[in-house]
Amino acid sequence: MTDKLTDFLGVNVINGFKWPPHVHDDTPDKLHNLKIREDDVFVLSYPKSGTHWTLEIVRNIVCEGNNDNFKEEYGSDPRGPFEFGDNHKKFDSFSTVKPRVIMTHAPVDVLPKQVFEGKGKVVFLIRNPKDNLVSYWNFVKERQYLEEYEQWDNCFEASLRPDAVYGNWFDFNLPYYENHRNKKNFLFLTYEDMKLDHKGCVIRICDFLSRPLSEEQVDKVVENTTFSNMKARNPVFQLKKEIGKRTFTLLRKGIVGDWKTRFTVAQNERFDAIYNHRMEGSALPKRIIFET
Repeated sequence: MTDKLTDFLGVNVINGFKWPPHVHDDTPDKLHNLKIREDDVFVLSYPKSGTHWTLEIVRNIVCEGNNDNFKEEYGSDPRGPFEFGDNHKKFDSFSTVKPRVIMTHAPVDVLPKQVFEGKGKVVFLIRNPKDNLVSYWNFVKERQYLEEYEQWDNCFEASLRPDAVYGNWFDFNLPYYENHRNKKNFLFLTYEDMKLDHKGCVIRICDFLSRPLSEEQVDKVVENTTFSNMKARNPVFQLKKEIGKRTFTLLRKGIVGDWKTRFTVAQNERFDAIYNHRMEGSALPKRIIFET
């Protein structure tokens, strides 16, 4: 008997789009047509962009940095993305006393269409694509979705194709940023913004959500959402199989520039060429930082 998992979970292909295996066949259509609430807050990003960090910040802001209130208000909320399993049904049953803070990686054609009509608010996080890819590889190779994600070189190649899981970085982020960055109910932040000015970004999110906090409360939110405090607090996720048990954590390094430990010179040159081509004419490159 071995603890090594030798089988792969696979992905779920729905209308030609690759989702993680936890997404049901009818979920994308249900999400797109979902009725949402005026005070809903979506924390939205491509996977491994700092989503859980932003989720913690938003929930802490709603709870004014009070850890006891945080546990009471959000301790039982689904931890996975909105689209996983029956999470959207769980959110539908929540009371209207507090805002629902909903994490999702839904592409632009799946996000509830009422959002684009101005209902609810979206905090959208973008991470530089090189660090994003390295973080994603470290995440998915443990979860064993597909064999091609086991080795870095194969994952690098797969990430550039349009049929990557959740699509590739460009196909996911560009439609949102180019078409919705000036919408009143969208706030676009970058992971690097948050690393360089954690407190400033907390204040920006407070202003966006119309939830002003005192200086003391802002400092408490910042303290609660430092990488070290979050890493010490976050639960370990376990995936159980008949052939063994593995444990996974959501948080790894939380730094900018980790891509330099993985990209070869040739891969970096190739990626830069694709990046420059795909980003031509876009306003997004002005926001992207590859190292600090």
